Amino acid sequence: MEGDLLRLKLSKNGTAETLSVAGELDISSAPALEQAVSQAVDGQGQEFRLDMSGLTFMDSTGAQALVRVHKHVERLGRRLVVVSPTHAVRMVLDILGLDQMIDVQA
Repeated sequence: MEGDLLRLKLSKNGTAETLSVAGELDISSAPALEQAVSQAVDGQGQEFRLDMSGLTFMDSTGAQALVRVHKHVERLGRRLVVVSPTHAVRMVLDILGLDQMIDVQA
């Protein structure tokens, strides 16, 4: 799945899914992330992982999309795990306190 500024790639290992997110997560690309997660997540499995090691930028709109993704995944009885956020993304998560709501793993 690709957009102008955001690239998304879903990989599965048994019941574990990882959505790799690369590029920029902002007002123009946030809907693509939410749609990709909605299509990928079901009630199967435990964790749904977002690999953010390729994400170079995230603004407040991207952070809001991440909160909505988190709530969607939890409603399905699963747990969202953000994996390997870049320094810039980690700063946004920390400043907004999202690291207290969402499981973030270095």
